[in-house]
Amino acid sequence: MKKQIPAASIERLCAVFHVLEELEASGIDTVSSIEIGKRLGAASHNIRKDISYFGEIGNCRAGYDVRKLKNHLSAKLGLNKGKKACVVGLGRLGTAILNYGQLGQHGFAIVAGFDSNINKIETINTEIPLFPAHEIALVVKRKGIELAALTVPGQATQETVGKLIEGGIKGIVNFTPAVIKPTKNVFVRNIDLVGEFRNLSALSTLTI
Repeated sequence: MKKQIPAASIERLCAVFHVLEELEASGIDTVSSIEIGKRLGAASHNIRKDISYFGEIGNCRAGYDVRKLKNHLSAKLGLNKGKKACVVGLGRLGTAILNYGQLGQHGFAIVAGFDSNINKIETINTEIPLFPAHEIALVVKRKGIELAALTVPGQATQETVGKLIEGGIKGIVNFTPAVIKPTKNVFVRNIDLVGEFRNLSALSTLTI
């Protein structure tokens, strides 16, 4: 049975991994939990606790070995395994995600795009295979796609999610106005741009 790790800790650990990538690229060999915490706006004891879920790794008082800790987290979080992804909804945002090259550099290969508009599929210039939306379940299952970026109109969200789940999708990044509830087998990240701008606006209004 896998150890249950709080969702907040998993999110922080993914952020820690990103920090470690940046440090390694800058040629920095060791880093303290205090420095990681400063970069993430988190308490150092939370950083140490999060890392300890995967066992002790080095001497946290003397500082963590950046490469060793990065590789350790990569293996434990499954970030060392390539994942196949798709984009559903090929408007401006969907097309931008489809062609976002840095995803591939981090192990996420977009292998399919979907849209309900056949004419749009025929006019998009990309090397990634494109399919009509009614083939989502079939293609997701056939290609072994695990992750999806969803950028369809709000009214099409639930039907599209149903097709993705039917195909065996494991995770959805939702950019639509509709809120998708996660299920037992499908994890969801709802990205509400308007809501994020509201939060930032409120923070700047109330604290500055």
